[in-house]
Amino acid sequence: MTVPPAERTRSMPVDAEAVFEVITDLEDLSSWLPAGVEVDCYGAHLVRLWVGGEVVERRIAVDWESLGITWGDPHSPTYTGTVRVLRVAPGRSAVTVRLTGSAGLPPSRLDDWLVRALDELALVAGVHAGPRRDGGREAHRRTGPDAPRRPLEVMLDR
Repeated sequence: MTVPPAERTRSMPVDAEAVFEVITDLEDLSSWLPAGVEVDCYGAHLVRLWVGGEVVERRIAVDWESLGITWGDPHSPTYTGTVRVLRVAPGRSAVTVRLTGSAGLPPSRLDDWLVRALDELALVAGVHAGPRRDGGREAHRRTGPDAPRRPLEVMLDR
């Protein structure tokens, strides 16, 4: 049975890099994911998802430059998806999530989950971004080999 994906986009009053930092922080995912959904990175490019009583494993690909994450593949009929964070302007971004849930999950419930998760993500990312600096512009994250490592990046490199 083919499960239709749900897709939602939400504008966020936070820099794209701050939003992506929250999305890739496995230790803080529960702050914006709905109750009953747990995620654990357990190997190089592998995540384990606990959704209700179901446990699934999916490959994960993180594109740090384009601020995107993909989990699952075309052969996985459920629990696959993508998250893309778009740089809109300084202090402003947009997040698009495309998600395929389980065969028994009503599309309206999946859509409702996406709306609530994106609303919570906007709140959490805003809190994590902290006070504005530089006349309203956020300082840009250092990149390169000496830049601080993000939690998901460290786990994916194991």
